[in-house]
Amino acid sequence: MINFSFALINPWGKRWANVWSRAYKLPVKHKFIELEVYKDTTFVSLVFRLATRTDHGGLMIDVGLLGYSFSFNFYDNRHWNYDEGRYFEYGEE
Repeated sequence: MINFSFALINPWGKRWANVWSRAYKLPVKHKFIELEVYKDTTFVSLVFRLATRTDHGGLMIDVGLLGYSFSFNFYDNRHWNYDEGRYFEYGEE
């Protein structure tokens, strides 16, 4: 996993609200894209995460500025089987 994150937030703020969100199933099997805009306590933030061989592995980018954040998430909807080093098959868990 590669994970980079930087954030300056208001430590006394308690605001969090989802403004807009959508999920899209892609023509590729098990792949989805989620887009989200939300209000939070961020002054400025940047998050980059690339994860493989884990539950819902994929790419996540989150950018926040002055109390609003935008999140892009491209991921696999399956769970990872750590014992066998592969994704679980449907109905196997």
